[in-house]
Amino acid sequence: SSGIKAVVSTQSTGECNHLQGGLWFTTGCTAMAIPDYATGAKCFTTSVNIDDENGQSWSNLGACHERLGNLERAHNCYKEATRHSFDNWRIWENYICSAARIQHFASVIVSYKQILNLGHKYADPKILNCLVSAVVNNTPSIDGKPGISFFDRVLELFKFASSKVTTSDHLWKCYATLHLEVPGRENLSLGIDYLIKGYHACSLTIEKSVENYLQCGQYGEMIFKCVSREEKDSATYGRHLQSLSTILQILITKGHKLMEVTDESEQKEAIRECVGECKGFLEKVEELMLYT
Repeated sequence: SSGIKAVVSTQSTGECNHLQGGLWFTTGCTAMAIPDYATGAKCFTTSVNIDDENGQSWSNLGACHERLGNLERAHNCYKEATRHSFDNWRIWENYICSAARIQHFASVIVSYKQILNLGHKYADPKILNCLVSAVVNNTPSIDGKPGISFFDRVLELFKFASSKVTTSDHLWKCYATLHLEVPGRENLSLGIDYLIKGYHACSLTIEKSVENYLQCGQYGEMIFKCVSREEKDSATYGRHLQSLSTILQILITKGHKLMEVTDESEQKEAIRECVGECKGFLEKVEELMLYT
């Protein structure tokens, strides 16, 4: 580290003016590996001053500032990086994460779309939660705009994202949340539809572990609570009841099988509780189906 600092310090004396951007970039990477982010920031600043079209230099400079706690400065560096490495989804991922940290929701939305357009099946739970929380809780953006003002743009983004990434249960759950928990914008029927899609995505790994099974069980409970609130004369009520009945039957069957191969007592008890809840929900659903 001291050797690298010595090299960097000669910049002020003019002794290293002959160094090209590539060498400053390499020295910056070495400083980051130590890690010495302050020195790294100096190296990458020099690198972009020599070649301001090097997207990776801008991105690394952003990473250094981020580690140094300069979040807005890091965000601006990442933004510059996307201009010069427009087709690099990893640089866009750095940008979207920095935007989320400083609550720059407009940049989060733009970045998310670009990552999807580049063909990357992106569904980071933290980013999804950031956008949903902003809208549901009306969290102000860094520029002062109320979170609810982003409702339509986030809804459009989730529609686009769910057409590209169909197997992310968290994406479907967040999409459902926008329809279920935003005051004045509720659409219970669509919310249930997306929770059902979330369950199906989650159920792809239902037998992988007890944790996955219990997560599917949570979907069963969420769907039951929502269907219980649905108007009985709704055009989708009967279909939702039938879907819920099928889901609960699967959860009960899978739960019994999972208990047979699970040795850990706490896990077995958690499965037993989930199965018991599903049986109770199923009894109520079957009763409701008699009157539809």
